[in-house]
Amino acid sequence: MNSAPSNMQRPQTAKALSASQTLLWFSAGVAGMFLIVSAIFAVKYSLQGELPLMSASRAASEPEKPGPATVTPPVRNATSTGAAPAAGSSDFESGTEGILPPEAAHLAKVTIATASPAPASPASPPTAAEADKAIGEQVQSWAAAWQRKAIDDYLAHYAPDFQPAGKLAHADWLVQRRQRLSRPGTLSIGIDKLQVRQSGDTASARFQQTYRSDAQALVDSKTLELVRRNGQWLILREYTGN
Repeated sequence: MNSAPSNMQRPQTAKALSASQTLLWFSAGVAGMFLIVSAIFAVKYSLQGELPLMSASRAASEPEKPGPATVTPPVRNATSTGAAPAAGSSDFESGTEGILPPEAAHLAKVTIATASPAPASPASPPTAAEADKAIGEQVQSWAAAWQRKAIDDYLAHYAPDFQPAGKLAHADWLVQRRQRLSRPGTLSIGIDKLQVRQSGDTASARFQQTYRSDAQALVDSKTLELVRRNGQWLILREYTGN
């Protein structure tokens, strides 16, 4: 039996790594794992939008949106009036609540003074000259209605509670006046030397009356006592003679 040739190669055993080589391979493995983990976290945060670089790039790519308009609070002009703020008043101006932080907005309490309309001043009573003029015009209007025999207009110059002279009742006086003014013929009524005395809502008018009709002519002194009702002077009593 022939023996194997002496020159047959034997398998070579692996050489053990030196300490420096082992440290080098270990460092390379750690570095590789760090890169892999960093890449995984980078992908994760970029998908969530939390990576600064990705957020910056995304913000740069998006068009700029207009921001809310800045509200400028009104400024109280203290120099124009020169007056110090009243005691108990606040320097806070209405309309500035929206620019305060949410945690302080509820502290802004503003007292807004509502301008109430001024009460209407009562009508001032007419002066003596105005009252005298109004009474004189009323007496002339009464005489003109009598002269025209305008019965309703004439009677409208008397107060509803007019007190006729003597013992004649008011209803009987109305009937009498309507009968006399309904008679045919013309009348002429003249007013002269008119004197007016007025006190509050009462007055008296004294004058010389000239009465002319187809049958007679009379000149008498007459006095009318008047009362003011709803701004109009009305005859309350009527006297003839002194």
